[in-house]
Amino acid sequence: MADSDFLSSMPPEIIEKILVKLPIKEAVRTSVLSRKWKSSWASIPDLVFSANTIESQLIESVDKVLQMHQGPILKFEVALRTDQHVPEEAINRWLLILSKNGLKDLRLIFKFDGDCRVPSSLFSCHKLERLEIERCTLNAPQCFQGLKLLRDLTLAVCYLKGITIEKFVSVCPLLESLTLLGIVNQDCIAIRAPNLKQLDFLGPFNDFLLETPKLISATISTYGLPFAFSDFSLPNDGCNSKLLRAMGALSNIEKVKIDSDFCQYLASGLIPEKLLVTFHQLKWISIVLDDRTKVIDTALCIFQKAPNLKTLCLKLPSQIIWDQQRITSISFPKGLEVVVICAFNDVVSLLEFAKFILSTAPQLEKLVIDQWGFDNLDDRMGFLIELASFPRLSSKAVILFDVSCRY
Repeated sequence: MADSDFLSSMPPEIIEKILVKLPIKEAVRTSVLSRKWKSSWASIPDLVFSANTIESQLIESVDKVLQMHQGPILKFEVALRTDQHVPEEAINRWLLILSKNGLKDLRLIFKFDGDCRVPSSLFSCHKLERLEIERCTLNAPQCFQGLKLLRDLTLAVCYLKGITIEKFVSVCPLLESLTLLGIVNQDCIAIRAPNLKQLDFLGPFNDFLLETPKLISATISTYGLPFAFSDFSLPNDGCNSKLLRAMGALSNIEKVKIDSDFCQYLASGLIPEKLLVTFHQLKWISIVLDDRTKVIDTALCIFQKAPNLKTLCLKLPSQIIWDQQRITSISFPKGLEVVVICAFNDVVSLLEFAKFILSTAPQLEKLVIDQWGFDNLDDRMGFLIELASFPRLSSKAVILFDVSCRY
């Protein structure tokens, strides 16, 4: 009786905080605790379904909870951990209910590689601020006018039907964070987003355009898939430099990570003598290079316009052996504090490059070297002994080995 009285006397806001922390299945079970708890679960604003059950049980559970729920639903998530297929009519039924309950955060994460379809009723959820969709076909209506409150969008392994990434992003004016992973049927990527601050893109493309003046952090990778970078597929407004179109307006960028294919894409157009913008805020960059002159010139163009760069992670394909002239042709900002060198296969080239960094970086604090290129401990120790005896321009510089390049 005392326990029952204690549970019954809890303030509603405390009960809600407890229920929100529980899986929805357990939250429903709390209805047996006391009379006051009997219907408390039916008003919690966050509904999260993570199921390993069979399809019919999952659909039945979601339907029942939505039918019994009272009040606003601010977050709705279905995250399937097994290869389950949820029919489009079931998703449509859920979305129609959610669109009338003030939904702000929607996550539909499917693990099934088949054709899971998210119907156009998704776009009637006008109060959405966060949207994450994984492994599905996303149908957009022809009259789609955007999600005006959306700030965070993640699309992973999705097929877009009736809309392009360019259109989707352009009609979400408040978008600040965008993650695109393995998007199908979107060969030309144009992102025009005046308020975008973070971009993560992984996937193939033919052409790439960024008009994101507030972008702070960007990771761009192609999965190593070969695509035809030679043609301008997007309107270029007379600009023949892919480097300018992709990075020429990123005046607020602080962190950039690009792989070798994207670097080759940037180098496939006209390389300007210098960029019009100076990356005053750029402090961290990870870039993959090879020994092609245009790729080096592209990197130089970026480095020379990043006067405040602090951390550089430089990766090179293992089959490339750089000569001394090529190594010393790169001009790095003088304020570098951390330099990470990854994927050198030739120890002699690695040694020369490390010496070059030590002799030209007056503010260097750490030189981190990936161990991948060393066959055994003796090689690593011999390398370290030789490098340790080399003079350093910075009195603070230390040399570290790392088992992998995690920067």
